[in-house]
Amino acid sequence: MESIKELITESYNRNASLRSDIIPEWKAKEVDRFLSYCNKNHNKLLDLGAGAGTFAKYYTDKGLDVLCIDISKSMIELCRSKNLNAEVMDFYNLDIEDNQFDYVWSMNTLLHVPKKDIRIVLKEVKRILNDGGIFYLGMYGGKCEEGIYEQDIYEPKRFFASYTKDELLDIVGYYFKVEEYNEVLRKGDRDFLSCILRK
Repeated sequence: MESIKELITESYNRNASLRSDIIPEWKAKEVDRFLSYCNKNHNKLLDLGAGAGTFAKYYTDKGLDVLCIDISKSMIELCRSKNLNAEVMDFYNLDIEDNQFDYVWSMNTLLHVPKKDIRIVLKEVKRILNDGGIFYLGMYGGKCEEGIYEQDIYEPKRFFASYTKDELLDIVGYYFKVEEYNEVLRKGDRDFLSCILRK
């Protein structure tokens, strides 16, 4: 586990300049789907693996109270440059008390977690969510595989875990109620799987 974490940390620290603040149209649709589950009376959101803070900035501008966490110091510095509340944190062991957030947003983050460890992270997400809280989980997938992504433009190349629909729903369904499942079929690229989950 530690070697994968170290690899991911180094990769994002070294390649922070490659991150974009543009939200593609297909991701914007995912954002809108998530926001449709947000209630104006509950606004505390954890951006799990916030990267450069692109989504967090958007959600902050929409009135949500966002905490960004990421394992990469360089990514957290990018978040703070946008005046976002951001902390370096390992999501295998969140330094957050129980039942603190109404929402958790995670896009293309948990795909860096080895499959043997994914349940550790899901338990942590469930622990810090309020009862009835919403967890958006999205990641590239469609195939049952994991390992170093050889086509990666980052150096060092990153580790990715990819799930089939059934595999993903089986795992998340153990911890959460699946409110909605969606797939984005992308030509010439990896497909994207997402779930709206409720504690």
